[in-house]
Amino acid sequence: MEFTLDVSSHAFLSGDIRISSLSYINSTNSYVRIYKLFMQNKPNFGNDKMSINLDVTYNYKNLPRWRSQKTKPIQTQFKANKAKNKPNLTQFKAKTNPNKPNIETAPKLFLAFTFPCPGYNLPMQIWTIQKLLNWTTEYLTGKGIESPRLSAELLLSHTVGLTRIELYTKFDRPVPPEQLDRLRDLVKRAAQNEPIAYLVGRTEFYSLQINVTPDCMVPRPETELLVERAIEFLRERRTRTQYVCDLCTGSGCIAVAIAENFSDARIIATDICDAALAVAAGNIKKHQLSDRINLLCGDLFDPVISGLDVNEFDLIVSNPPYVSTAEYEKLDMNVKDYEPKKALFAGVNGLDVYSRIIEKAGQFLKPYGALMLEIGYAQGPAVKELLEQTGDFREIKIEKDFHNNDRIVTAKKLST
Repeated sequence: MEFTLDVSSHAFLSGDIRISSLSYINSTNSYVRIYKLFMQNKPNFGNDKMSINLDVTYNYKNLPRWRSQKTKPIQTQFKANKAKNKPNLTQFKAKTNPNKPNIETAPKLFLAFTFPCPGYNLPMQIWTIQKLLNWTTEYLTGKGIESPRLSAELLLSHTVGLTRIELYTKFDRPVPPEQLDRLRDLVKRAAQNEPIAYLVGRTEFYSLQINVTPDCMVPRPETELLVERAIEFLRERRTRTQYVCDLCTGSGCIAVAIAENFSDARIIATDICDAALAVAAGNIKKHQLSDRINLLCGDLFDPVISGLDVNEFDLIVSNPPYVSTAEYEKLDMNVKDYEPKKALFAGVNGLDVYSRIIEKAGQFLKPYGALMLEIGYAQGPAVKELLEQTGDFREIKIEKDFHNNDRIVTAKKLST
């Protein structure tokens, strides 16, 4: 007996299939058992969600007694929601082929059903870490997800509670059903372009684990250049305690990275969003930096009170919203549909927040202090012009990232 099965990937992840048992019987009952299996598990979804083709080859001499020799091979079409037009969901065909020998078992018949379809009970199939990693990578690749292997590693390591390296040292470890169900849900969401960082609740930034939620923007590798230049500047000043202001802190990734790598920094980080500050507070506590980073809720410099907080800073850094109206409409789905708009959008030309920061930055900087801003890929000239118009800054420098796009603007305050 030979079986072939074709099930769409949508059906794999839809959770609409339930298979309670499977038996292989090379006898007169083989036809009946398989037929009953499908009848007991009627799909309840539309024809666009699933397509099953099952071909069975057997010896006609072994047909059950209740079946006449004149009867045509059974063809079963399941009804979906009692629709008038029967969707062609399941076809069961029987045909004679004397050249094919009977096969007692078909171990690969329902391999694809066992994951990530819930409710499976097939002891013949054990999902190991290696199988899940390979399957998830292939599935995300087919969905066009960026960095599918890395995404699969992050989802699986989060689900089973291992590091990415440990996944490769425990390839043969079986994954229990409850973890398979969790992974199935995460893979479905990842295939819909939901950011992996939101799914696992964290990301890596400047070699640090940073917690993130949909209340804050996901830290980008390009922002690490801003952190690197900030640390270099603080080290070059060679004064013991230096004061830093991080505007639009979001997850707190910039403040945490600076404080972690420059122990003499004392940082005030502000953000207008309470929920984002809660994420930042968690990251500060996680890295044991509560005594060196102070969070304030408010718009840019507004919550900084002269005399109560720091009067002047050695360095002001910010990765503010800078996406223009035209750019926002063209953003990737995993950004536009999931990350907070207020952390991205900055008016028609994307310069609204820059102009407000630059207008007041000179008042909060020490002489020879620096303002460092992350900018959009083509905003260098416009931001430089805003800085020059104030008359407060010198040595205005635009630096490109590893994609050769404008990324960092550094401006040092004049001595007077």
